Amino acid sequence: MVMMSCKRRKVSPASGAGAPVVLPEEMMIEVLQWLPVESVLRFRAVCRSWATALSSDQFRGFHTAKNKIKPLPPKLFFVAQTAGFGSTSVHTSSPLSRSVPGGDDHRDLLFSLDNVRGDFMAMTPTPCHGLTLLHDAMGLEYYVLNAATRSISRLPPCQTVPSGSAGLGFDARTGEYKVVRLFREIISGEPHTKCQIYTLGGKHGDSWRPASGGVPFKFRTAGTYSISASQQHKLLPVFVDGFLHWLTGSLFSFLRPHAAILSFSVTEETFRLVRSPPFQVSGVHLVNLSGNLCMVRDLRRMSSTLEIWKLNDLYSSDWSLEHRIDLSTEHVARDLMKPDFIRVIGSAGSSGMSGKKNVIIATSNRKAIAYDPTSETLETILEIKGTPLPYQTARSALGLISLFEDSLAPVCKTNEEIALSSPLAKVIKEALLRLPGDYAVQFKLVSKQWHRFIESWSFARGYDMYNNRDRRPKIRLVGMGTGGSSGFSFASIEKLLQESPSKDTWLDAKVVCSKPCHGMNLISTELEDYLYNPCTGYGYVRSTRGALVYIPNRIPSDRFRHDHAFTTGNKNVGLGFDPLMQEHVIVELFYQWRNFKTCRYNITCSLFTCKSRHTCDFLQPPLPVNDMPPAYLAGFLYWMSEPRLSQSKTSTILSFEIATKTFVVIQCPSCALTRHNRSPCESFVVELEGMLCVVLANPFEEELDIWKMEHGQWDRAYRVCLKGWPGYSLGANVVVPMAVDPKDGRILLNTGSKLGLYDPTKRVIENMYDLDEVLRVKQTDETLHVEDKEKS
Repeated sequence: MVMMSCKRRKVSPASGAGAPVVLPEEMMIEVLQWLPVESVLRFRAVCRSWATALSSDQFRGFHTAKNKIKPLPPKLFFVAQTAGFGSTSVHTSSPLSRSVPGGDDHRDLLFSLDNVRGDFMAMTPTPCHGLTLLHDAMGLEYYVLNAATRSISRLPPCQTVPSGSAGLGFDARTGEYKVVRLFREIISGEPHTKCQIYTLGGKHGDSWRPASGGVPFKFRTAGTYSISASQQHKLLPVFVDGFLHWLTGSLFSFLRPHAAILSFSVTEETFRLVRSPPFQVSGVHLVNLSGNLCMVRDLRRMSSTLEIWKLNDLYSSDWSLEHRIDLSTEHVARDLMKPDFIRVIGSAGSSGMSGKKNVIIATSNRKAIAYDPTSETLETILEIKGTPLPYQTARSALGLISLFEDSLAPVCKTNEEIALSSPLAKVIKEALLRLPGDYAVQFKLVSKQWHRFIESWSFARGYDMYNNRDRRPKIRLVGMGTGGSSGFSFASIEKLLQESPSKDTWLDAKVVCSKPCHGMNLISTELEDYLYNPCTGYGYVRSTRGALVYIPNRIPSDRFRHDHAFTTGNKNVGLGFDPLMQEHVIVELFYQWRNFKTCRYNITCSLFTCKSRHTCDFLQPPLPVNDMPPAYLAGFLYWMSEPRLSQSKTSTILSFEIATKTFVVIQCPSCALTRHNRSPCESFVVELEGMLCVVLANPFEEELDIWKMEHGQWDRAYRVCLKGWPGYSLGANVVVPMAVDPKDGRILLNTGSKLGLYDPTKRVIENMYDLDEVLRVKQTDETLHVEDKEKS
């Protein structure tokens, strides 16, 4: 029996044939350095001495050297957005395993990144000594990850600017990884090109610093054009042999002919310009192929070929043609001719006895193709299935695929990440999750670290999951602001049932409050919209344009004929969330006039972004909508059309996709299609249990018929019988189903003045709050108080 040295287990010397033999540490290292990364990570858990030996820089160097000579097939990893836009999944794929997100085989799922947008992620296509840089364009944040060890670190926030480009490099002198960022900053109205550097685990700590030499004046113009080209073509700089290289773009060639590349020395932190190959630099991109800087020339439209030029010497700018790939001979080449954009992302694997590596090409239709330079053949090795989102550009799909490198390169955590992962930080987080929202917000004043932690999406989502884990509806009633403050106040039903509201909190105008949308509620009056978070106390008021729009003198008499608790004058407003920009939006449909007799109307649409506070107008919606507020669901707002303003007198659903700002018409259930004077049944849309529902209100039968959209089909979900409940009569009220209690299935009903829970099994309503009864009791109490005062 052979045993390897381990301090945790002591072996006593023995003689004989069955005595254990302890291998020297050198032999143990020689054996273990041939293992894949997954096995090395498991062996680190054997004992402390093994963990120290297998985590040393020496062992990592040996392991990297052995991996370079292994004849491994090309392996890739890619990122994909999740359905809820709240996280990003990272998958690995090899030529023999092409699992995709949402498939049945999840063995290739590496990990998920919370609060990172996979649909707007860009990453370096070739790892830099085992590490990959990811850029979250929506969160304006950078991440460094090692796909092999499944380690990731979020870099500290950098200076927020409208335009910038960053790359990851390795300083061979110090053995440190550096993230180099070029960006433009406006100072006194003038743009200035600057360069910042972040060193992973370096002596400068968790902060970005200016490059030692800055951006010299003679390179500032080249830097400006490099940033523009990087953003326009979705190109990150390429790291090769100690330098990061940016393309300056075709426009810069008019100022400096043949100066096609801006190079930055990661070690010296200096810039230089590199001449281009002997052709016009247009439709090209840079790539690292087998440790050489190469320029790829896309000639598909001219000669159905792809040329790859190699830089032989950086200082003399000597180029030579390395590959000319013919795309007109094979059926696989069609996958390279059809896409709008293709990009060579690197080289991997080996092709036969020649030892040449395969050239990996990514396409804008989310495929990866390997080119064998020996046999000059093409093979599709990856196909990411699924329909891309409509707002994604073809170029953005090219940044979702990267080469996978089996490396033990460490990912240095920031001081903040180390602090937040400590046992004390976890205890503090658990305590904050149990506090009321307004109290938790106040703890942001403790320190910058706490401020970032409490404002992070991870804490917000954790707070939401903890405090809404039962998923039961939570109700607060709206009143006027207290203590002389403007706006509104919020109180729970339990509090109002224990103590009657003061007269100062009574509303002096009709308001309509939306359901929560990503933590926010919209309170609308005829002239203003109020965005509130009742949990934290955040509030913002926006004056609507309703009072500013010209109204004809002769307004039809039936313009406000159907005035009820859920109307807000001549506007119909909804609150939604833009998954693309990660911000709340207010969409307002405004009737300038309408005439039900002639079926003529004038309706406009405007969208207000709550983060940037910008208002933009759209064309007239394709259909008129009724007076009921819209329903929000997963990035869409839904209105029910107004059949009385339609020649066909039929009801349909008008959906608005917030990300793309487009309207689509959806068919209703057959029972809600037609409405005329002899059929007073009204229909509207609501969101229940995360599904789009249509409610058909029949005042003759005193019934609400609720239909749900599931898997593209309409099915009856509930029938609410209101006979015998005069306070909920459909002849005098509009009754809106607000939510379904997941515990007992009871339906929360709202008339604007009454709240009740309807039991579908017993067909009874439990009154939760009756505003008329509260006001009657309040008035009685005041009368008795006056009488007692007169007697005294």
